[in-house]
Amino acid sequence: MARPDKISRFLPICFQNGTKVRRFAKHCPRCHAMVGADDMNGLACLMDNKIFVSARGHCPACNKRFSIACVITEDRHVHRILIPDLMFAIWLRLAVRNQPQPVRHHEWELSEAAPAANRGLVLSSSEPLIYSEQVLGQFDGVKISSWIEYQGKRYDFLRAAPPGGLTLGDGDLLFDGKLIYHLNPAQQA
Repeated sequence: MARPDKISRFLPICFQNGTKVRRFAKHCPRCHAMVGADDMNGLACLMDNKIFVSARGHCPACNKRFSIACVITEDRHVHRILIPDLMFAIWLRLAVRNQPQPVRHHEWELSEAAPAANRGLVLSSSEPLIYSEQVLGQFDGVKISSWIEYQGKRYDFLRAAPPGGLTLGDGDLLFDGKLIYHLNPAQQA
């Protein structure tokens, strides 16, 4: 379920034609300073190849709080919404209530406070590894090799790491905070 957040957390959003909206800002109605997406809280979502934005902005220059209700089309033009802001905000919340929340990169990383591995290994891409030439695909910007070799032992790709809490079992290896490999059965002894 989509929840209100900083508008910058919803960005970038990519249209079907490949156009991306990476930044969003509005002028403050009082002092005309630019208010960026980090100073806006609300919802932004892509529906019917349009980005709908309903938020409350806070101008850091003059402390003015103001409503933002607009639609961004794939040519990056911003259009005002002519219905009252409150009605638009309610409509948008209802429209996105069953849409999945976008995956945030920080949700896939391990926190320092909670140890991720009880019995497995945690490795980064800087570790000395041998990678399989067979690539299964890509996940969150990381190439998925069918297997990797670490300290003379071969680990086969198992799955992508789930967001949040993570427990590794015996023979599991977490690579780059995103991919879980498992010790090849022929290597177990």
